[in-house]
Amino acid sequence: MTDNLIVNKCDGIEPFESMYKLNLGLSLDEYETYEAMHNILNIHDKEKRSVLMTMLLNGIMIKNPTISEVRGLLKASLELDNMLTRKKYKIKLPKNNILIGLCGSGKKGIKTINISTPAAIIAATNGAYIVKACSSSTSSKTGSSDFLSLLGIDINLNMKKKEVILKKFGIMFCSIEKTTPNFAKLYEGIFYAPHAMSFALAALSIPVETDTIAYGLSHPNIKLSVDVLKSFGINNAFIYSSTEDGIHYLDELGISGYANVIGIQNGVIGRQIMTPIKEEFNLNTTYTNKKITEGLSKIDNIKKSILALKGEGDKAIIDVICINSAILLCLAKKSTSLRDAYNIAFQSIMSGRVYSRFIEIVEGYGGSRTHIEDILGGKYD
Repeated sequence: MTDNLIVNKCDGIEPFESMYKLNLGLSLDEYETYEAMHNILNIHDKEKRSVLMTMLLNGIMIKNPTISEVRGLLKASLELDNMLTRKKYKIKLPKNNILIGLCGSGKKGIKTINISTPAAIIAATNGAYIVKACSSSTSSKTGSSDFLSLLGIDINLNMKKKEVILKKFGIMFCSIEKTTPNFAKLYEGIFYAPHAMSFALAALSIPVETDTIAYGLSHPNIKLSVDVLKSFGINNAFIYSSTEDGIHYLDELGISGYANVIGIQNGVIGRQIMTPIKEEFNLNTTYTNKKITEGLSKIDNIKKSILALKGEGDKAIIDVICINSAILLCLAKKSTSLRDAYNIAFQSIMSGRVYSRFIEIVEGYGGSRTHIEDILGGKYD
């Protein structure tokens, strides 16, 4: 009799029945999770909506999320902006090139300088084509959207203009908040740690049709991420995270500790690999991730990344950006090994090619060299 009570669905009103089940450590099916999230998102009282959303997402996370639960949450959230049904923007690249969608879960365990955006610029300098999903920060000083805005870059250009820039300079920036505005209004600023939607939310929010996804996840369960992405029809992706202590995870590769990686190619999921980062890239043995933590202010944060693109500043910051660029260069088939790709990235910085391309990208998106020089010169300190 007890088993039947557990198996049978309750007749109560969502989301509270789901809360009761989660409180007992029970899993929800996709429909239950969808209904619970759908009803929460339709609550007009902001405080009540935020509290219930937090309870649902964190309750699933603490219990350990299932594919069905994550799918239900994502369906309810993304349908607000028709993300799962609307056609994505298509771009035709020169023959034999791969369009990479680069995104991350955010909410990393330690707050770092901006890594993924400078890494994308380096990869673009070396022939990769990248659509970078951007979002504003909740807890860090500068999320990718904040970082670009402070550089003078307008990421809200129309798609036709962005396509021209992509084909010329290898990179396109897309705001997640602009792509999913209805959901963003209900979601922004609530979560400071990874939650049950973090396993795929950013990847599914990219508005452009890509050939593969590079997805950084601030959590060890990268296998769940690849399973969820596959369930939504993404058949080519590379998911990665890193940690120094097994508690604080980055949605990039750091310069110390271990990298966790897994891929899916043509619908076939590969083996999950954990590898020591210093050995993989032959890094300075004294490095710790404290060397790449964010600056004292937003401008300080930006200056650290710009100096790295110039080949100046802290070698650890240059290294971490090159490491993450190496992932993109391998996905773009510009290199066959991460270490060789790291060397390509590093040499392109030291040659001055990266900084020149960086200025071209800034100007292409409406910014100016003078503004960048003013930042480096301390005008905004």
